[in-house]
Amino acid sequence: MSEDSDIAEMGRALKAAKKERHENWKKLNMDALNSSGLQFTVTNCGETILFREDDMPKIDFYPSTGRWRVAGAKKIFRGGANAFLSWHQKLWESIHRENDDPGRL
Repeated sequence: MSEDSDIAEMGRALKAAKKERHENWKKLNMDALNSSGLQFTVTNCGETILFREDDMPKIDFYPSTGRWRVAGAKKIFRGGANAFLSWHQKLWESIHRENDDPGRL
């Protein structure tokens, strides 16, 4: 019986550690997003951040895991808010460079 309670206790400890880790990531990621100057909408009690900008794809960011995806796409990116902001900047530059190309019809 004590083996079962030891395993259960380990499970509870792992769950508590995961919860604390995700809370820390959420705070760090939200601090970075808030200081970025980008406009976004917080939904799902702060669990999902929506980026809806003109001329950009719809992007969903998950601050407690540091992952994001382009809405409707299957691929999930990871790396936290700093990696997201770098990715977002490159995407924005790519899209706007294409739109500003005078050689385009």
